[in-house]
Amino acid sequence: MKNLFKLLIFLFIFGLNPSVAFATEAYNADIRYLHVQKGQTLHNIVSRLYPERVKEWPKLKQDIVRLNPHAFINNDPTRMKAGVRLTLPKRVVVRSTPAQPVKLKKVGAVVEKEGSVVAVDQRKISRKLAKGDPVFLGDKVITGEKGYVRLKMIDEAVLDLRCFSIMVIEQYALTDTSRRSILNLLQGSLKKVTGKIGKMTEDIYELKTPLASIGVRGTEYALRVFQSKGCGGTLDADDGLYLEVIKGLVDVHNEAGKEVVAKGETAYVPLPKAEPKKVKIKPGVIKPVEKMEIEEADQSEEDSSSIWWWLLGIVAIALLI
Repeated sequence: MKNLFKLLIFLFIFGLNPSVAFATEAYNADIRYLHVQKGQTLHNIVSRLYPERVKEWPKLKQDIVRLNPHAFINNDPTRMKAGVRLTLPKRVVVRSTPAQPVKLKKVGAVVEKEGSVVAVDQRKISRKLAKGDPVFLGDKVITGEKGYVRLKMIDEAVLDLRCFSIMVIEQYALTDTSRRSILNLLQGSLKKVTGKIGKMTEDIYELKTPLASIGVRGTEYALRVFQSKGCGGTLDADDGLYLEVIKGLVDVHNEAGKEVVAKGETAYVPLPKAEPKKVKIKPGVIKPVEKMEIEEADQSEEDSSSIWWWLLGIVAIALLI
């Protein structure tokens, strides 16, 4: 019964996509659920999630109110309750004529996978991902509540996408004339080790989020965006963009400003028009608590080992004197 319930939820979110490119109807895998944060309004939620659909904003607002009467105080659309979960309207794309064939370009592959992980390609056709499966240019990769996927890209970059995440592979090329990587993390948690792209000055590299964009200079970093509910070992946190640099440098920028973040530093962006700031982020927000404890134990062991070898060196020198 529990598995049947999960299946129904899965079908409700992603739709039943056919396996051919000239379907008459397909579903766009937009974000379907959102937890309301303190101070959020219906307008800023709609404008944030659907920036390219301005003409549809009035209807989207009506649909959200209709689907979520529990989320508004005294049925007032201007007064939202913090902490409640919104069900967002499903977007249907109707095709009256057969779609043009789309040639899919492989840009990476799945090397590790746990739980529910789905990709929606440029044809709006969804598929479950398994270890060894390719990912293509234009794919929207989506992980479930217990989902996790590691992707190895054509430039040897490694991407870890954790639970409740949605990422679009907008551009990816590694040729003699074009070296570019543009990803869009709409929601969730990502850890990335950069590959060949991003190490040369002429390379085009960008990780976009709804709050700020990130450029790199040969680095390793982790971030979390628009994921107020913790999962996979992380804690609940206020909405926003959280960033930690593990190696190298990154620059975080939006229309309000820019901040260069170095190894060991963390930064936070609460709103799209808020300037990125270096701040101390509490443990468990970016890294899962269990993983963080293991890494700290490993670091402690390395430090102890270094001290031990240092002492042995002192003893050896003393014996030679």
